[in-house]
This record gives sequence, structure tokens and C-alpha cells, in this order.
Amino acid sequence: MASRKRKQKTESPLPFLIAVAIFGSIAAAVNGYWLPLIAVIIVGALAITIKVQQQQSRKQKALADLHALNPRGLELHVAQVIGALPGWTVSANRGSSDQGADVIASGPKGRRVAVQVKHYPNSNVGNKAVQEIVASKAIYKCVHAVVVTSGPGYTRAAKELAQANGVLLRHAADLLRLQELAKAGQASPRELLPA
Repeated sequence: MASRKRKQKTESPLPFLIAVAIFGSIAAAVNGYWLPLIAVIIVGALAITIKVQQQQSRKQKALADLHALNPRGLELHVAQVIGALPGWTVSANRGSSDQGADVIASGPKGRRVAVQVKHYPNSNVGNKAVQEIVASKAIYKCVHAVVVTSGPGYTRAAKELAQANGVLLRHAADLLRLQELAKAGQASPRELLPA
């Protein structure tokens, strides 16, 4: 059996350099040299701004990649992401015969989760999706039920029905966070995906 090689992260020297610059500037300021302190503050602010912009750009690209998928592609992607989390196994159901659950996942403790995936990039998910996942939770003998959308969110009625039935509603940002956790080989927190 082939072993999977983990990609090693290289640590950025930026935090160390910033710390040295800050302490050096403070020492210079204490001795009356204010220019180095001002320069460090400006450079630090620029570095933080660039880092934030890079993170936002990565998130926007990842979101665009989700929106570019077709509905079945998104279902398979969700199954792949959950299956890549430590201790999770998944099966993706087939299209119209799925009884409302696109993905059935089993967590590390063996508890089954029914997942309904809705690819609505530009609109909110309505009540019907929650009704379907509640029904499929019983059919597939699942302990938990989750609806995942690639879109902006859920209607008020969907939120009320989900709350009344213990259904978790997840957004594209939650899916992107699960992707990051799966890439890092980290477990999902229970509030994001119940185990």
C-alpha cells in the first residue's frame, strides 16, 4: 500500500523579521531615533494589508471554483471533502433516487450524517431542502442532518424549520473551512460537522 506523503509547510521568516524590526525600532525610539519606528509601522501595516488581500483573493478564487461546478459536481465535491477529514467515510447517492440525501457520511464515532447539497450560487435555499433532509435522515437511519449550499444562505422559513428539527445549515464559507481542515489533516469541530 502506497503511503501518502505530506506536504511540509515551510515557515515564513516574516513574523521573526517583524519582531526583530519592532524591538529594534522601539530600542531606537527610546534612544530618540523616531524615524526607524515610523518606518517599521508603515512597513508592518503594508505587510498586513498585503497578507489580508492575498487571503481574500484565495477565498474568492475558491468560492468561484465552487460556483463553477455543476450541481452533481458540487455533491461529489462535498462528499470528497468530508471523506478527506480524519475518521470520516462517505458515500454519494445517485441523483433523483437519493431520497433527499446527496451524501451519507459516518463520523469518527460511527454516527451517520445525512447531507443535502444545494448548488444555488445566487439565491437562498428554501424550506423544501430542509423538509427533504429531515425525511432522508429517518430513511437512512442517520443521527444528524446537514444542508450545505454554495449560495448566500437560507430563507427565514428554512432556518425556522431547520432549528425545529435540529438540522445544521452550512454555507460556502463553511465548506471552504472544511476543505482547509481536510488539507491540513485536522478534524472538523463538532459545530461545523457533527460526528
